[in-house]
Amino acid sequence: MNDNRLFGASQMIYCDYEMYYDSDAFENVRGNGFARQHVPFMTWNGLPMFAGDFELSGVKSGRLVFTALGCADIWINGVRAGSDELKPGWSDYRKRAYYYDYDVLPLLREGKNRILAVVSNGWYSGRISGGYYGSRPPAVKLNLIVEDDGGRREISSGTSWKAQVGGRVRNADIWDGEYCDARFPGYDELSCASFDLSEWGSPKECDYFSGEITPFIGETVKVRDGLTLLPASVTVYSRVEDNGSDFGRIIPETDKTSLPVTAGEERKIIIDFGQETVGWVKIRVKGKPGSKVNVRYSEMLNDSGSRARGNDGPEGSVYTVNYRTARAKAHYVIGSDGEEEYRPTFSFFGFRYVELTCDSEFELISCEAQTVGSATKENGRIETSDGLINKLISNIIWGQRGNYLFVPTDCPQRDERLGWTGDTQAFCRTASYNANVYGFFRKWMTDARDTQADDGGMPDVVPRISDSKGWEDGAAWSDACIIVPHTMYLMYGDKTILSENFDAMERYIAHLIDINGFRGPRPTYGDWLSYDYCKNEFLSSAFLVHDLDLMIECSNVLGFEDKAEYYRGLRAKAYKFFTGKFMKNGKLKERKQTTCVIALAFNLLEDPDYAAEVARELPELIRENGNRLSTGFVGTYNLLPTLSKIGEDKTAYDLLMQRAEPSWLYSIDQGATTVWERWNSYTIEKGFGDVGMNSFNHYAYGAVEEWMYRYMAGIEPGKPGFAELILQPRPDMRTDDELPEGQHRMSWIRAEYTCPAGLIESSWSTEDGFVYECTVPEVPTVLRLPLIADKLTMNGDERPVTELEREGDCAVITLAPGKYTFIQK
Repeated sequence: MNDNRLFGASQMIYCDYEMYYDSDAFENVRGNGFARQHVPFMTWNGLPMFAGDFELSGVKSGRLVFTALGCADIWINGVRAGSDELKPGWSDYRKRAYYYDYDVLPLLREGKNRILAVVSNGWYSGRISGGYYGSRPPAVKLNLIVEDDGGRREISSGTSWKAQVGGRVRNADIWDGEYCDARFPGYDELSCASFDLSEWGSPKECDYFSGEITPFIGETVKVRDGLTLLPASVTVYSRVEDNGSDFGRIIPETDKTSLPVTAGEERKIIIDFGQETVGWVKIRVKGKPGSKVNVRYSEMLNDSGSRARGNDGPEGSVYTVNYRTARAKAHYVIGSDGEEEYRPTFSFFGFRYVELTCDSEFELISCEAQTVGSATKENGRIETSDGLINKLISNIIWGQRGNYLFVPTDCPQRDERLGWTGDTQAFCRTASYNANVYGFFRKWMTDARDTQADDGGMPDVVPRISDSKGWEDGAAWSDACIIVPHTMYLMYGDKTILSENFDAMERYIAHLIDINGFRGPRPTYGDWLSYDYCKNEFLSSAFLVHDLDLMIECSNVLGFEDKAEYYRGLRAKAYKFFTGKFMKNGKLKERKQTTCVIALAFNLLEDPDYAAEVARELPELIRENGNRLSTGFVGTYNLLPTLSKIGEDKTAYDLLMQRAEPSWLYSIDQGATTVWERWNSYTIEKGFGDVGMNSFNHYAYGAVEEWMYRYMAGIEPGKPGFAELILQPRPDMRTDDELPEGQHRMSWIRAEYTCPAGLIESSWSTEDGFVYECTVPEVPTVLRLPLIADKLTMNGDERPVTELEREGDCAVITLAPGKYTFIQK
């Protein structure tokens, strides 16, 4: 709800500005022969700024609350307020804007004070929103509540303030980047009361926002501590030579790992940070005043200069055509003869490489890549005996860091960066093991409720950027409105996220049945990017049954027994449709990896004998495919957990350790430092994939790490929020005869996860028998330990396995809190 008390009499204000195309500020998009849409950049002569002056005497407290339509920075007396970035974040501005709340007492002073707000178009009116929230100017609303010798009073934004379009940042856009001219006064200067604002005009009151203003939920976006990257290599070049390709190759003048270097005019600098990240680079430069330093971001380098391999420039130069129309550049105009430092404020980039050029000679003194994202606390870790698997885990975590930025984006670099719901629901359990994302998803689910259509339809991207029904109700996508709250409850044990979203979940189910009967959500995307087609309609029907299973469970958790009974009735009808449409004589009509996986994962095979038959068939299909998967986004995130569910751990390891295409390790062999959109986004053999959809930071396939935590390490919630703990380690027990060609066994792993009750540790080694070690927090815990010998030693106490409670090949042991070592030889 709106907190009018905090904002008092403040007004949301804006100022008019003139837009025009500045060809000097941003170059035209050059396609180098590739088909690329040219979108003129509408640049401003600066950003809207708003200032209020006030005096204080004996100041005792200062509290600032503010919100914006766009991205805002607040400055007080020459100092930027807070350490958060891109405030107040992305929301559905038709319904809501979030506010931030800062203690700013340290920024206030005796006598004259000034507060300055600077706002860019951000997600509100930048290219990313496509005009969905309207085409009006960005706006800001703030209230500074102070107490001094005169008592409590408020300094509120309003039409009595001063306003101007200007400042150093001349232009900013989420997709296209930022243009900063240091010849203009900085915000530190403008926010000092001594700076003359007599030429400034007055703002206008914003009458085009009617949504709620509510406190920001979850973790804000920050420059992430400990994740700044330094250059791994620095290349300077000025010439390109013919290598028989379309574009040739660059001729490096120097290739080293340290700065400073001098470049400019014809000499270019390329920096490789050795790791793809999301954020920006902070540079320190020295050059002639008025010189323009250009920073161009990229994920890859051109590998040959050949168009046939997808290159868009000379070998060794930055490859950017996969960014499509997003310019993804920063420009900095030097303002003085001395050293100057710059990093963007109102845009962000997905990149591993940057290219720096200048229209005159300049010295690049330092350059560091600052990682920017939602500051979720990382609380999980896995390390294994296999270096490639460790690299895969690193790639997954870096992908999560980069794509969890206010919303779970599909990719952080091209002209998209949207909260695709299918990627989100596939990965959200993995994300919950890597970091505490409960608050992050409470915020995102608030956005989902805001964007839900009046008829109950759910968009396929959240926040919504289109009212098109073609972007609604996609099977395995829009179902995130049910799957994500359920997963967060399972991992954190807090019913709040279920109660907050239950009405929206019910409306969505009612909407699906109203428009499609029991066919399920729209068959829009299917098993996205699969190598073996599975009927989209199969997934629609299966996901409706799965949705209803979750609705039954959520109803019971919330104490709605009548609703649980109602959804059981709907589930029976949905299941009847599924069996009638996609099964014949009690068996699946289609023999595909994805159909088998989904049927087993969602418990769609009620005949136990036939379920056992499909459980045998699935690993056979994988072996027939050369021990490789053929699943897409939907099948893949369910694949390995389902294999372990049916006792096929060995097949799961075959897939995990596979290096041929398609596989998780294949892209690592091609040079990946994050998870890619496609298994073959780039290959050493063929070059770059289709530029129309080719992200090198796309986390969805990283959902395999869920299996690593739950089964390989065996850390599983026995009850929601780990109120009870199950430890079920599944070591790699493949024999030499069972190993696929070129593979080897994983010989040890070490994992930890901090649940609400405390630290869980789970480690095993098969290098000398089977040794399992664990740390159990203050929760009831059951260990299901694979047995490979006649005797088991627990913390030095040897016992025959015949004395142990058993389930199949596992001993079942109840553990009290503490540390344990189990040895079998």
